[in-house]
Amino acid sequence: MRRFCTSGPVDKKTCYYVERPELMKEAIDHIENWRYFTVSAPRQTGKTTFLNEIVEKIKDKYLPIFISFESYMNKDEKDFLETLVEDINRSYKKIYKEEKLIEKTPKNIDDIRNTIEKLYITKGKELVLMIDEFERFDNERIMNQFLHVIRTIYHNKEVYGLRSVILISVGYLSGILEDNASPFNIAEHMEVPYFTKEQVYDLLNQHEKETGQIFEEEVKELIWHNAGGQPGLTNALAYDLVAKKAKNEKIITKSHFEKTLYDYLRKYIDKNIANIINKAKKEKELVMKILFEPGSVEFNIYDERINYLYLNGVIDNCEGKCCVRVPLYYKALYDRFKPQINSEKEKMKPFGETVKNYISNGILDLNKLMKRYIEYIKQRGAIMFKGRNYYEGVYQYNLDQFLSLYVEATEGKVYPETQVGGGRIDLLINLNNMEYLIEIKANIDTDEYEKAKKQLIEYIKRKGLKEGWLIIYSNTIEDFKYIIEEKDGVKIHVWFIKTNFENPSKIK
Repeated sequence: MRRFCTSGPVDKKTCYYVERPELMKEAIDHIENWRYFTVSAPRQTGKTTFLNEIVEKIKDKYLPIFISFESYMNKDEKDFLETLVEDINRSYKKIYKEEKLIEKTPKNIDDIRNTIEKLYITKGKELVLMIDEFERFDNERIMNQFLHVIRTIYHNKEVYGLRSVILISVGYLSGILEDNASPFNIAEHMEVPYFTKEQVYDLLNQHEKETGQIFEEEVKELIWHNAGGQPGLTNALAYDLVAKKAKNEKIITKSHFEKTLYDYLRKYIDKNIANIINKAKKEKELVMKILFEPGSVEFNIYDERINYLYLNGVIDNCEGKCCVRVPLYYKALYDRFKPQINSEKEKMKPFGETVKNYISNGILDLNKLMKRYIEYIKQRGAIMFKGRNYYEGVYQYNLDQFLSLYVEATEGKVYPETQVGGGRIDLLINLNNMEYLIEIKANIDTDEYEKAKKQLIEYIKRKGLKEGWLIIYSNTIEDFKYIIEEKDGVKIHVWFIKTNFENPSKIK
């Protein structure tokens, strides 16, 4: 019986596997047309699995060799050539179950041409050379010589029998290839994308058909939304559900998923999330801006900071803007970067305050709780907000922390940045199976205010609810204010929160 693969390239015999026919057709077309091209994708997107599948599809017609330059750092010419031959022989043995393909190591870099030509003559098949982790080889002189050889072969490729060369990396190779890589025209570049929603569902359906264990439709949607189609994370969430949370149960429910989500955010040391957090820490200020000022940072692959974050899968290009595309990564970064409340806890919820004061018949009186929040801000606002240039997200942190103290005291939860029908709501409260949507804005103008209301109404409708909350932090208003607006049968509670306070010493 197959399983969800959580590490390494996927073996179709033992793991569920998602076909990518359009991507595969593009790659095969390039090979058939003698194209030399590049393939890129951030880590954990399944590119190695995809390339192994290419090998399987072409190995009868061509002679594919799939090697990696991962361990080629700091090699001189002799080491490079010896390792190259060893890796080619290993790849050949793995694919064809035969012994050595190359007996003699090339005398120098230029002699690689003769080695390739000899392979073509002796094997009678055109060679397809696939090199993963190409950017890892950091000897510029040897790299340039190697690319020069490839370019020379390219102009006489039918003579040498080198059908195609595919260079694979976690990101763009334009900075490495430059003048020595004329065969690798910028038009001949492929990116391995995340799974589509249909592909995620296909993966989950394979498990259902083979085992009879069923994912509730809402669970499938939650896996899709939280992993954002990231292949490694999608498989990891599904594996945790079937192997741990719902083991031996016939139906995998939302309750199972919530436990998995909690563990991935708070308990597990997951390699995917740990890698994202560690990389994000190195550019924390930029990541904070991307997280909490959506659309404010232009995506530019030549910006070293953006390039670094993109290549490591932290951020993505969302219509020309930097974003954190994977919601679970967003939640993890949000949780790790938010300030600790420490002594604020006793100010937010002093002794004598209880969530029972704000719940009636199982229903949360969120407006009453907001009044309590304003009392807190009036006491602490000068300390929390005065003279600080906050991202919108810092206000969200503060409200999130406040609400969580009350809501979680009665087994409810406050979820930041939760998917709602194609968008993300800033905070979602789930209490007694009832949901409360909260959108947060900071220092917006009138046009942005109207846009925020329209956006919230859409979220409310998509959730099938009748009301929602819009919290606006402003350093220009003179006092706190609460209003209600209704449109199309939907009610919006708008709370204006003052952030421009007198110095603490002047507050009475």
